[in-house]
Amino acid sequence: MKSVDTGVLARSVCFSFTPSDTARQLYFYPTWCGHYFCTGRYFMRREYFPPLLVAYIREGTLHVEYEGETFDAKKGDVVLLDCARPHYYQAMEGLEFVYIHFDGSNSHEICGHILKLFGPLIRNQNNALVGNLIYNMVKFYEQDGVENMFDSSMRIYKLLQLLSERELHNQKEDTSIEKTIRYIRSHVGDKITLEELADIANLSTYYFSHRFKEETGLSPIDYVINTRLDQAKILLARTSMTVEEIAYEVGYQSSNSLINLFNQKLGFSPREYRKLAK
Repeated sequence: MKSVDTGVLARSVCFSFTPSDTARQLYFYPTWCGHYFCTGRYFMRREYFPPLLVAYIREGTLHVEYEGETFDAKKGDVVLLDCARPHYYQAMEGLEFVYIHFDGSNSHEICGHILKLFGPLIRNQNNALVGNLIYNMVKFYEQDGVENMFDSSMRIYKLLQLLSERELHNQKEDTSIEKTIRYIRSHVGDKITLEELADIANLSTYYFSHRFKEETGLSPIDYVINTRLDQAKILLARTSMTVEEIAYEVGYQSSNSLINLFNQKLGFSPREYRKLAK
């Protein structure tokens, strides 16, 4: 379909999608996608538009104003906007970009997390992959392609995965976090402190705690607790060890501590879990 937006050249294409009730309830789903060639007359100003937007700049510059930030996205950049918030963007002469509007499931919450990590202007090692994914999607529909709800959702899931991966210059820090995770798993029966983990990561305790939760969704100590719980579940299901023995094996000095953990996290005792798992 040809776009009729002011400033969008005739060779541009766009496609609109109306999701089914099932897609709205269960999946990620596209609402628009397109490949635009623009003059300086193209702009968009909205106070509210329900879907999210990911745009990849193939040539030229896109000026963006969003959430108090003003920036120019250039060739190779990715722009991520939650269009439910006020936003404005305008093409500079010669702009070419591909884009997708999408919604569904917990997409706004996921994109909110990505925006918190990177902001609306994303420059990382996956940008070209993001651009190719959107470009191929537009080509797919330009060639009259048909796909089911699950496949469409998987495209968007892959897009979100690419957007959420960290930049190359942060990989050293990521490796430090992974090193502490491996240490926790291999020392699950030992006493593990926050200071010890921060030392392993070679970071301050404050920054380590912040980075660890950003990467895993858990504080370092909560991750230790969950790892102990996971190991205890395996031992309950796969061995004949007593609850007391398992408690000691995963770092607790009494079975009461393990029993309280199971009741708090799972809602039943270790012995009840053993009956369910076998």
